[in-house]
Amino acid sequence: MEKRDLIEFPIDKNERSSVKWERSDEYDIMKTDIKLRGGDNMHQETYSKNEIDLKFENLSDKVDNKFELLSQKVDNGFSNQVLQINNSFLEFKQALKDESEKERKEREQARKESIRWYVGIIFTIIGTGIAIAGTIAAFLALT
Repeated sequence: MEKRDLIEFPIDKNERSSVKWERSDEYDIMKTDIKLRGGDNMHQETYSKNEIDLKFENLSDKVDNKFELLSQKVDNGFSNQVLQINNSFLEFKQALKDESEKERKEREQARKESIRWYVGIIFTIIGTGIAIAGTIAAFLALT
């Protein structure tokens, strides 16, 4: 059974610490060899190919779940923004309606006041005309 290195990952910049992955020719045994700065081996564990595949699958599921959660948060954020914009739009629309109603009432009040003034002026003119006519009639009756 001949062993060979598949890949070596340096842990620090000086490559004094590293992780080596090795496999046998049968592709069923994977080994990790972690070397620390002093060059001593921390430990050496043996994993079967199925165990490593299961670990990668679990890691993949965790990453997928995290991305799904992030996607949901982003979607919820956009949904909340849309709702806030819609609420702001509805509030603005209601404010415009309220202002329009207020202006309509003010115009109606001004129209009623103008009618009162016109009626008052007309009665004043009629009253003044009757007084002048009465004064002329009294003056003619005396002569």
